[in-house]
Amino acid sequence: MSALVTLKQAAASIPDGALLTFGGFQLNRAPMALVFELLRQRRRGLRVVTLPNPLPLDLLVAGGAVAEAEFGFIGFQFEDGFVTAPHVKGGIEAGTLSFRERDVYEIVQGLRAAALGLPYLPAPGLEASEYMTVNRTRTIEDPATGERVPVAPAIRPDVALVHAQMADRKGNLRIDDLYAEDLLARASGRVIATAEKIVERLEAPTIPRLLVDAVAEAPGGAFPTSCHRSYRYSAPHLRDYLAAASRGRSGDYLRTFVEGTADHAAFLGLVENPGSWDDQRRVPNASGASGVITGEEGAADRLVVEMARAISDRDVVATGVASALPMLAIALARFTHAPRLTYINCVGAVDPEVRAASPTSVDPRLLERCEGTITLPDMFDLARRGRIDLMFFGAAQVDAEARTNLTCIGDFARPRVKLPGPAGASSMRPFVPNVVILVPRHSPRSLPGRVDFTTTAPSPRNLATIVLTDLARLDLVGGRLRLVSRRRGTTLQDLRALTGFPLEEEGEMARAATDEERRALEGLDPAGLRHRMI
Repeated sequence: MSALVTLKQAAASIPDGALLTFGGFQLNRAPMALVFELLRQRRRGLRVVTLPNPLPLDLLVAGGAVAEAEFGFIGFQFEDGFVTAPHVKGGIEAGTLSFRERDVYEIVQGLRAAALGLPYLPAPGLEASEYMTVNRTRTIEDPATGERVPVAPAIRPDVALVHAQMADRKGNLRIDDLYAEDLLARASGRVIATAEKIVERLEAPTIPRLLVDAVAEAPGGAFPTSCHRSYRYSAPHLRDYLAAASRGRSGDYLRTFVEGTADHAAFLGLVENPGSWDDQRRVPNASGASGVITGEEGAADRLVVEMARAISDRDVVATGVASALPMLAIALARFTHAPRLTYINCVGAVDPEVRAASPTSVDPRLLERCEGTITLPDMFDLARRGRIDLMFFGAAQVDAEARTNLTCIGDFARPRVKLPGPAGASSMRPFVPNVVILVPRHSPRSLPGRVDFTTTAPSPRNLATIVLTDLARLDLVGGRLRLVSRRRGTTLQDLRALTGFPLEEEGEMARAATDEERRALEGLDPAGLRHRMI
């Protein structure tokens, strides 16, 4: 039996009000052809639950197709910096979008429960986060310890939308950069897929036809996101999309690229060609270890050097989404004092070769030059098993007790500013021995006396917690952040004025980068991309 359908038929099989989930990850291999077609068919009342995959959700919200959204992260990083999905953000701030936000691990556990046919699974690690309160997370008693443990109820999407590199006529799918699509397929009632290419028969498919209901051939079906080994994401088109949103002209975008096109092929005809996988325009061709020292040490240099120094040789180090600077710091550490570290990138690459700065840490090209691969759920499991020594985390706010906020400014239900969300930080931080928190701009807003929302909090399992800003290093000692060092040229008086909680220590003057560190950093980033990331 053939599972082949047209793109229009695939989208038409999804009713109003369906609970959808998406394959892909960040700006990689999102099922955009299906999303565009759902908008052309004016689908309404959709409910969405998604792993970190903001663009399809944001576009459906822009088109008025979404009634409820559940997510763990709604941001992405590209050449122009970090962006929070504008229509989701705006809908939450205006109170017009019903939403539920929780740590990605909790969503993963809910999907795992559904895949196993269970009503729930434990989701330990969330206990200190305020998500427990706002989501009224249920707990059960651990029969081994008697402690209360958070649980994730089963999440059973009606339909998983997936884009694959290849499929056969029976519906077998081949996915070269697997994130969590196998889990989505097992948890969902139906799988509807698009593929770059249809062949007669696939050997050893990633997702077997048993789990796939329909597949449509859609070359460029992930565009304007990337498709591993086929084409990269389109920074110019993302700029156009974001510019329309910022000017309040999203309707113009939809009329041009959705309503004004008959199908995805017509959409591709309006934009630049998706290009090829070998196009290297987005990453400098850096050598990695023999740069020339130029100019004075800048704020970005200090941050990258201090992050690198936090890493010890033989450490297993992990980064999550929006971690381009930490990824550069890991490369710097490997080229200088920690050649035997192991690096796990959330794109799924284990020990990828990083020889140049990149505008994003979620780059599937890392999968082509690495020692092994894992899926997104695997990363959470490694942390819980104690297999990650150090992890870098971002924060919009860090308070005196090293609580962090990535969630909102103001009330959670109707915030003044919606932040991108926790990704996996709430559940990962409690299990990582060495925590490094990056705050690029040292100010009373980013370092308040108390965060607006506790996204993450220290854990007894943490052996060390370091906060790095463009001006200082602070360590968590005795339950409070203490000033350890400050950037040269920064007085203690200035630093105290820029910090929303008391700094009792004077702190040392930070050590300047060594010539070896500066040469390595210039070799990795001769174009100075790092300076545009803070």
